[in-house]
Amino acid sequence: MTDRFRFGFLICLILITGVFIAGCSDESSQTVVTPVVTTTPAAHFTAGDIVAKTNSGGESQLYVITKYDSVKDEYERAWIYKNSDGSWGHFIDNKKELVDREIVDKVYPATVAHVSLAAIPIVTPTFATPAPTVHSGSAPTVTAISPTSGATDATVTVSITGTNFQTGAVPKLIQPGSPVVTGTGVSVASTSIGCTFNLYGMETGSYNVVVSNPDGQSGTLQRAFTIGEAAPIISSVSPREMEINAQGGLVIMGQNFKEGIKVVLIRGTAEIPCVSPATTSDTRVTCDLDLNEVRNKDVTFGEWDVKVINIEGSQSGIWTKKFTITNVTTTSEE
Repeated sequence: MTDRFRFGFLICLILITGVFIAGCSDESSQTVVTPVVTTTPAAHFTAGDIVAKTNSGGESQLYVITKYDSVKDEYERAWIYKNSDGSWGHFIDNKKELVDREIVDKVYPATVAHVSLAAIPIVTPTFATPAPTVHSGSAPTVTAISPTSGATDATVTVSITGTNFQTGAVPKLIQPGSPVVTGTGVSVASTSIGCTFNLYGMETGSYNVVVSNPDGQSGTLQRAFTIGEAAPIISSVSPREMEINAQGGLVIMGQNFKEGIKVVLIRGTAEIPCVSPATTSDTRVTCDLDLNEVRNKDVTFGEWDVKVINIEGSQSGIWTKKFTITNVTTTSEE
């Protein structure tokens, strides 16, 4: 073997060894990544499973699984109802809903039955039409109640007037949001009812007066009774009339008059004040009336209402068309 051949062989061997070492070194420097395998939890139910919170399944309606969507991980479900013989079941409509699988599996862990969805019919429920109520007479009407108010935590005896009241009629005071006050000791005539209302613990405010006949018909007088501070009531006014342009005092008798009272004559939108009102008791008030038509353009002759207002609480009582302003009586001079 010549020196030239040996030298060439040695060079080839060195090159081959270098390539082998470099390849091994490159492979050892690479990190081997193991792929993570992800799995979707298996659905607990299949289409046709009737699911419940417990195994008893005593309800008349439950959810039935109609489909499972593995991509969205959701169940499709619908209400299924028991048949008249107690077997499952039927639908009452075709409504379905999608719900997260994990929620259904957690809340409804029990399978109480399995049905073939294709065999489940839709049965629309029917409801019996109630027979029309035949009333024995005309409905009652309520026209007035006296007195019109009562103090909180007291009892008050009232007289209710109206029409078509039947024996066994029930009078009530009703305010939305408050307990109903039912009359006791009730006496009934066709046009009047007497009873007692117990106002203990009742909310203050205006109440509707309702009378219900035994045949189910009722009549209502809206906001006709007040519980709380009693409104003033006028029973008489003296004098009953005065001439236009005259001045004089009024004496008003009644109930529930308070200090700081206000007295006015009213006729439509016109108003005549009776000044300097003074309450000598809760049943009597006096004031001074000036009917000068120059000083007050509202003064005209005719019938006027007398209105008394308790300023505190703004409660009022009216005496309707009981005071008359007469025309000036003129006499010709001889």
